[in-house]
Amino acid sequence: MNFVDIAVIVVVCVSFAIVSAYLIYRKIKRKGGCECCPSCGGNCPSCRKRKDKND
Repeated sequence: MNFVDIAVIVVVCVSFAIVSAYLIYRKIKRKGGCECCPSCGGNCPSCRKRKDKND
């Protein structure tokens, strides 16, 4: 293996780790919110409409 092969493997592995960490972070951060706006806690107008339709 030459330097280019090793560099490509390292870049791919680091990129995979960064993307995985970002996706996990987003999944954890969205917990408790809704799909349209993760920080609302279910109090935005679109969430209230969904609750009314489900009731």
